[in-house]
Amino acid sequence: MELVVDIEGLKLSAKTWGNKEGAPVLAIHGWLDNANTFDKIASLLSPDIYLIAIDLAGHGFSDHRDANNSYYLWDYAIDILKVIDVLAIKKLSILAHSMGTGIASILAGAMPKLIDKLIFIDGLGAPFVINDDDIVSNFQQSVKQLKMAKRTKLYGFSLPDTMLFTTKDEAIKERMDSSMGVISYDASACLIERSLQEVPAGYRWSYDPRIVLPECYRMTESQAQFFISSISCKTLIILGKQGLFSDGMFNARLDKFKHAELHWIEGGHHLHLEEMHHKISALINQFLQTEF
Repeated sequence: MELVVDIEGLKLSAKTWGNKEGAPVLAIHGWLDNANTFDKIASLLSPDIYLIAIDLAGHGFSDHRDANNSYYLWDYAIDILKVIDVLAIKKLSILAHSMGTGIASILAGAMPKLIDKLIFIDGLGAPFVINDDDIVSNFQQSVKQLKMAKRTKLYGFSLPDTMLFTTKDEAIKERMDSSMGVISYDASACLIERSLQEVPAGYRWSYDPRIVLPECYRMTESQAQFFISSISCKTLIILGKQGLFSDGMFNARLDKFKHAELHWIEGGHHLHLEEMHHKISALINQFLQTEF
């Protein structure tokens, strides 16, 4: 079921499954994705769960921020807090993928009484971090890249009716191979249904092009670990054996979780949209139904 949540004039779209009177679980997607990323596991979750999958600002069917506002992890976290207030939810669990785990780690670390349980899918907190020594150079580089993108019309900064693809099939095939790894045709087709916009000559991406560029101020690794170490709730971590963390990236973060249950599953970064989604759904159901 489609849902639109108005948070002080910014309209965020969402999809919901299950019983409205059930235990609320808020699902937060990853970078350049949308609520459709949870389609395959949502229908397999327990019927006593009320799943709310949000399109983050600038993604999916949700509004873009105006030119004077940014897309930092902190901004997304504040958006989620406002959504929770509008929906009058007192306590909830969070299901997050990739960048969504960075948002979830901020919320769970800073607002422990609000969060019952966490589920991370191929994510270990903030995905795009820098070292303390690189804060100044990162700011310089991000400002240069934004100016260059606007000047050269790169990354979607072209006129609103500019066509990027003549058919949906072209968009699906391009989305299959990204910096986050290769996904199947079916998984890509699922995601693009909520991230493609029809224009006179074909199609173009509907997400805000600013989210493609690096932020002026990125979270540092020490900050990311501090939020994780502040998480007090039980956390289910599901990582793909061929995903982003298969080479040991962010291994140091695993030791920062106080109460984590870790599973390595066959699959890449979007393993929850591929063949193993049944197993992932079963793990999530078991975790949410277990009393700790």
